Amino acid sequence: MTERRKFLRFETALNALCEIVNGKGPASYKVKNISKEGALIIADSKLSEGTELKMSMDVPGDNVPVFASCRVAWQKDIEKNGPCEVGVRFTRIENSDKGRLLEYIYTQWLRILDKK
Repeated sequence: MTERRKFLRFETALNALCEIVNGKGPASYKVKNISKEGALIIADSKLSEGTELKMSMDVPGDNVPVFASCRVAWQKDIEKNGPCEVGVRFTRIENSDKGRLLEYIYTQWLRILDKK
């Protein structure tokens, strides 16, 4: 299988609230991994490709959430009629928010490397 990703993905476990633009209100999600351009979230139900979301992610140790706008790039069922993995691409995220997010993830990654 050919790797198509342009950026390294970092495993993480962040809580996020996502709201479908012009749709239903916010719902809680888990961010499973993240990269410079997007994230993998776990959703309770399917989100159609192209769906636009407003996302706020809680970064441990930081009392201000990271805000991003994103678009669903793909989704895959984990269980039939159950949770699914949803790949989202960031369409708008302030550089300062992106920096705070990537700094946290990079710090976590270094801790994992130190344990090896």
